[in-house]
Amino acid sequence: MEVEESMPTAAPNYQETLDLHRRRLIVDAARRVFEASGLEGASIRAIAQAAGCTTGAIYPLFRSKEEILAVVLGESLAALTREVRAAMDGVTAPAKLLRRGTLAIYKYYDARPSELALSLVLFNGDRQKRFGSGLDEALKRQLDGLLALLAEQVRKATAKPFLPMVRLETSALITYLVGLLVSSRAAGPTCSETMPRCCWRTTRRT
Repeated sequence: MEVEESMPTAAPNYQETLDLHRRRLIVDAARRVFEASGLEGASIRAIAQAAGCTTGAIYPLFRSKEEILAVVLGESLAALTREVRAAMDGVTAPAKLLRRGTLAIYKYYDARPSELALSLVLFNGDRQKRFGSGLDEALKRQLDGLLALLAEQVRKATAKPFLPMVRLETSALITYLVGLLVSSRAAGPTCSETMPRCCWRTTRRT
């Protein structure tokens, strides 16, 4: 009996590999520029200079600095979601899951203040205007995925959950955490002890 050979997976060609490498260099350089100058102070020219390339090497891969920022924010959201999942892994009690998840968000941004500063655009009302509908929708899906992890625990921990309020409560909790982090940065030392107590009071309301 003859064994049918499976088709080999096509390896990326030289140009695809080069583009992937350039894309990574540009995104990493852009992250540094955004962290140092913010979105308004950043420019394609500054990103190209930080990446060690010309602006002409960027435009075939990214149409604007907003498109690059969307990639940076998407990678940050993906890493944050992994941290939340890891913190909640192996726990079954909904209230404890919610506490671990919210604390993971706090710790992630507390350890990465530059990512916190960039992430504020995610909670800004003009996000769609800034990024356009396509990029905004992709970021919204990622943010919704993170919210869903916590919202499910709010629903389970609530005696008679009303789903629209569950999502609203979860969104308010994350917004509160971000606001607390911003306030703590402005005040000086982080309030790593205050946050858990506030978080516990919030989750107990469910």
